[in-house]
Amino acid sequence: MASSESEAGKRAALLATACWLLATGFPGITTDIQLQKLLESLPKSPGRAISADRLGAALGLADDQESRLREYLSAFVQAGLARTKGGRYWRSSASGLLIGTLRGTRSGHAFVVPDDERERAMGDLHVAERSTGGAMHRDKVIARVTRSGKRGRSGAVEAVLQRENATVVGRFVRLRTESFVSPLEEKFMYDVAVSPSDSLGAATGDIVNVEITRPPVAGRPPRGRVVEVLGREDDPGIDLEIIIRKHRLPHIFPEAAIAEAEAVEEAVSKEASHVRADFRGQVTVTIDGETARDFDDAVSLELLPNGRSRLGVHIADVSHYVREGSALDEEAYRRGTSVYFPERAIPMLPERLSNLICSLNPKVDRLTMSAVMELDRSGRVADYTLTPSIIRSRERMTYTNVNRILTDPESDTAKEYAHVAEMLIAMHELALTLIGRREQRGAIDFELPEAELQFNDEGQIAGIVRSERNIAHRLIEEFMLLANETVAKHLEKLGAPALYRIHEEPDPGKVKEFKEIAESFGHKFSMHGPVPQRGFQHLLREAAGRPEERMLSFLMLRSMERARYSPQNKGHFGLAMKTYTHFTSPIRRYPDLVVHRILRQVIERGNAIGLDLASGHAFKRIKAPVFEDEEDQDMRRALEGSGIHSSERERAADDAERELMDWRKADFMATRLGDQFKGVVTSVKEYGFYVELTEVFVEGLVHISTLKGDLDEYQPRRHRLVGVRTGREYRLGDTITVTVDRVDRARHLIDFSLS
Repeated sequence: MASSESEAGKRAALLATACWLLATGFPGITTDIQLQKLLESLPKSPGRAISADRLGAALGLADDQESRLREYLSAFVQAGLARTKGGRYWRSSASGLLIGTLRGTRSGHAFVVPDDERERAMGDLHVAERSTGGAMHRDKVIARVTRSGKRGRSGAVEAVLQRENATVVGRFVRLRTESFVSPLEEKFMYDVAVSPSDSLGAATGDIVNVEITRPPVAGRPPRGRVVEVLGREDDPGIDLEIIIRKHRLPHIFPEAAIAEAEAVEEAVSKEASHVRADFRGQVTVTIDGETARDFDDAVSLELLPNGRSRLGVHIADVSHYVREGSALDEEAYRRGTSVYFPERAIPMLPERLSNLICSLNPKVDRLTMSAVMELDRSGRVADYTLTPSIIRSRERMTYTNVNRILTDPESDTAKEYAHVAEMLIAMHELALTLIGRREQRGAIDFELPEAELQFNDEGQIAGIVRSERNIAHRLIEEFMLLANETVAKHLEKLGAPALYRIHEEPDPGKVKEFKEIAESFGHKFSMHGPVPQRGFQHLLREAAGRPEERMLSFLMLRSMERARYSPQNKGHFGLAMKTYTHFTSPIRRYPDLVVHRILRQVIERGNAIGLDLASGHAFKRIKAPVFEDEEDQDMRRALEGSGIHSSERERAADDAERELMDWRKADFMATRLGDQFKGVVTSVKEYGFYVELTEVFVEGLVHISTLKGDLDEYQPRRHRLVGVRTGREYRLGDTITVTVDRVDRARHLIDFSLS
């Protein structure tokens, strides 16, 4: 033990030396920021190792800083955080040291979630409150492992690489000499001290946004200054303002980005349309939700004399308007994705572009990138063309109207859209073929319902229901999946740099846990065989319509890895695809815009399937372009960071959308205190059971403390609470009547009691 402690001490000293080198060698730049820049610049795999010279150039260092950089790298090599071979460096975890993200807990303890996949397999690192080293929730840190055993690993934070919490949202409390802000984020482990001069006139009880000016040091809390007073907790719309800031969603466009958007001409110029495939004569339609305003995609379909179908998927050509390195591009990258709330959207691009110039609105010319695919009767792509194009959408269709046409061809809606109805019916038949083909391949279709808010005439929430998903949704989904796969295969075939959408195989340990739960309900589950996804498919079909269906679908999803973006193609497990990317939503997803730019470069090199700009005719690839020059290698390195950043922004958007929906559910149920509802038990825990209401799509907890009697035995494998003396029990799937007992709006929690 003494030896390992000595080694840990050496590593800590080396880290301190590295920080000192940094502070003295890079004047004017804070330690935290530069550490993060350096480590982000180091590749994560030996195959992409980088020289000190190239690293210095990437960091924009002056000549007199180069020697300090080498000393700094040397210290990290000795600490084990960087490896070198032939003078080239790459980032790694060391024995006893790891790099990760600190996650706080309500109890004051914390965990470090490792960045490295191998470290993640060993579990998170528990960090006691006294060992956080001034790190805060979501900070990027270097941590030291001090203990490892059956109960997991524990350790301490050695250094903070990146401060994530520039600002914190909380309740302001004014005292006589000094005030503080109590964060609404319970995992943020400190109150923030605020002096009177930095309070911006906030009163006790105000919800404020406070900027951290000094991190916690030597047991003292962080200090900050109020930068925004958002209002009182019961003000209309305050929940959305809180969530935007809590999840750090950029919501105000810089003036430079707005100026660039305003300078774009709305009408398509003759020059832009001349060098494109012209599909304006074809019948194309957009199909989206009733409230959608940014139309990324339009579709067309022709039935050919040889029995094949020619499917056109036409995607807004955002790359024509948003040039790489522009202010618009920088802001789109920063946002990463559009965020959609019930009453408001936070777009990735200014509305002049997202809702007007780039949006494929009906009856106007729009620039697109088209994937035109010829499919045989079995739904296999027999031929395809990828090309810049121009279209004029014939109709703006909604999922509701398309569904009416498909389910009732004699309806008034079908008659109103008679000029496109026949094409929609043919699309439906093709979609069913594609769905069947995907199922045979092993694709897993999760049918987890989502909540949809219903509003009355006064704009208040009148109900919360399950969102409807009909065949029109599936139709568009299948066409987009096919276009994405076609583009991904094309780029991979050419050896071009690409940003793939990957979904790795699930962790065997998580699969084993899920298997035990599924079998406790009498379901057989196995991933053995040439198509491991078949086990999940079979279970979903077997559980359909049963009380445990939703819970098993949710647990199945949790047993899998999260889909993400990466320049390394690792396949998509859930879709059962070996190669997949995102190409079809460049208005609202930055990775799609990246893929468009890559595809444009491929086509312009003249060796890919696309449009011959001289003749206007499509042509076939003759030979693969070469992607080996320095610019291509730089692109491959940049895609690594772009994939990580885009995945993080996607998660932030998902978390924000989910939290606002939970908040709205709590708001709605707060108006129904004392009301009775019928519901179904969806989950049983040792502290009670959760009930999903039948009338409204809301879930709440019946805590064990509210139950009268002797429910003193929790049987986790049988998912029930049992009274040993009375024999009374509550099981998963039971139908019961509950009363709305209590609502905690701030924590979005709803408590029921038995009626």
